[in-house]
Amino acid sequence: MLSVALATCAAVPELTPDDGLLLEELRRRGASARAEVWDDAAVPWAGYDAVVLRSCWDYHLRLQAFVEWTARVEAAGATLWNPGALVRANAHKSYLRALAASGVAVLPTAWLPRGAGVDFAAVLADRGWDQAVVKPAVSASAHRTWRVARDAARSRQAELDTLLADGDVLVQDFAPEVAAEGEWSFVFLAGDYSQAVLKRPAAGDYRVQDEWGGTASASAPAPALVDQARRVAGTVPGRWLYARVDGIDRSGVLVVMELELIEPCLFLSRAETAPSRLADAILLGGPPAR
Repeated sequence: MLSVALATCAAVPELTPDDGLLLEELRRRGASARAEVWDDAAVPWAGYDAVVLRSCWDYHLRLQAFVEWTARVEAAGATLWNPGALVRANAHKSYLRALAASGVAVLPTAWLPRGAGVDFAAVLADRGWDQAVVKPAVSASAHRTWRVARDAARSRQAELDTLLADGDVLVQDFAPEVAAEGEWSFVFLAGDYSQAVLKRPAAGDYRVQDEWGGTASASAPAPALVDQARRVAGTVPGRWLYARVDGIDRSGVLVVMELELIEPCLFLSRAETAPSRLADAILLGGPPAR
């Protein structure tokens, strides 16, 4: 009987309802499966055959500790999904630069290194951006992310300086499509495309996460968008259990905003067979080698 831990955080120790579907499927198939808080020192990780990262939504607040924990899990002999090497590469949003270099369309971005002294207003003016979104390079769930208009940049210089004192920062051209049409999330399970949802922000907002009032609904994207998302997922090296490609539809071109490989919501409830397919992949030891 395979022993599986679904790693979560202290804020949701019993998993989200969506991840609970996976737990039920694993148990239905005879696995010994339970939720475990990733930073609970009492958890015997060596006793698990597989550890699946799920609602570890605080990883970005303690990244070094989280990375060290993933290394300990793997050293203990458990199979970690997704693998620690992918977690480390995906934790810093510089992976978007690599995607852009490979030909993937990503949002226009100004990359500001930690400690840089920059003129915020000049950054926006030089690029001709009327509005922008500012976010740390290590972040999740829109943490410390904010929107700014060009004419307000000087008044928010101190906020940018504070972010830069703590780490690298991205300044991205604001995408009006998010508020107008929504942001797509394409979910891939065991290497294959599973389903898509369209996420929309609350009225007057731009953040699509549910904690900010956003909503998500199962939707059927254009096949061309799915093909583009599949190519993005295909850039992920090695074997991986899940991936989520987030982006906007800009005149038929998928402009990527995120490639989530650590702890994204997989919207398992939006596709009837998704929980069972994911459970099967875990119990079979992951997806087949590509």
